Amino acid sequence: MPTLLLASLLVLQADAPAVLQADAAEVLVPDAPDPGTRARWEEWIELDLQRSVLIEARALFKTTPAKTTAEATTNALHNPELTALAARAAAATGDLPQAQRWLAASQGPAIQIERARILLHQDHLDEALALLLTTPPTPATRHPDRPDGWLLPARALARSGHAQRARPLLEQFLARFPHDDEAPAALHLLAQAALARADHDSARTLRQRATQAARWRAYYDARRRQALEHPNDPLPPFGIAALWMEAAEPERALTILDALLTTSPNHARSHALRGDAARALNRLDTSLSAWSRALDLNPSLHTARLNRAILLTTRNQHAAAKADLTLLVQLPEAATEPISQAHTLLEQVLQALREQ
Repeated sequence: MPTLLLASLLVLQADAPAVLQADAAEVLVPDAPDPGTRARWEEWIELDLQRSVLIEARALFKTTPAKTTAEATTNALHNPELTALAARAAAATGDLPQAQRWLAASQGPAIQIERARILLHQDHLDEALALLLTTPPTPATRHPDRPDGWLLPARALARSGHAQRARPLLEQFLARFPHDDEAPAALHLLAQAALARADHDSARTLRQRATQAARWRAYYDARRRQALEHPNDPLPPFGIAALWMEAAEPERALTILDALLTTSPNHARSHALRGDAARALNRLDTSLSAWSRALDLNPSLHTARLNRAILLTTRNQHAAAKADLTLLVQLPEAATEPISQAHTLLEQVLQALREQ
């Protein structure tokens, strides 16, 4: 929530209030959060805005006396996902005692992962692995549905000198969560493992992939920060959608563009990009209407006009395609890609019209 975020940023240096003492008779009791709290906290942590998470967490989590251990456990289990995120934010900002107190008040997969993250940070590798992997003879991740269920044990194994044992975990992590914020780090670990086994070609390829993933992630995070800082500006979400198109994720791009166009219905470039996303999903009627709307708003979107002409041609709507292509071949940039395609396409359309 932008207002809260701005308020959070103004008080980043404020001292943390005492939320929970070591006394086992006090536990965390979260008020009912809004449905977007978890997603918001996850995004803030990814964007290194952990103190904003803590401001909300301290307002949300309260302490209350618990008469029995059973009551304490019931209260602490109220929302372990948020408890884990709050603990992660606390640990990341250096308040490890607070993080440990929060984690002690709950349980579940998210709590186990955060405990393991702290142990890994403290170099207690065997203890971290015990929380993350099942026991031999065939150890496997305990949390396959979570990115950190693969990445954290891989990091622990790599740091303990078992880079090759970490390799399948890293490969599974990337296969399941290719756009995770830790994907560049996973690729870097795989490159190191490749070097260790003298596979220099694989190491080179993995380093290149790591660089590309880091570049994409840097742009993605920058756009998300801009979206938080300027919630009414259509350019940051447009940029995010464009990045998802670059990552071959048109469904994600379309979801963002549909939301954007409800608040900025006259943003022509978003309509054009929506047409591109719909085409990638073979929703060609949607593509045609989106490109047409974009051109109604901004006739100078020449790539959208070319895309519309190509689609019209495939549908044998040659007269309409001719109108678009005739405009395109008269442009100063008609000799450069992609607009230069219009010349050949116009010849084909004119031939089809002569044969009708």
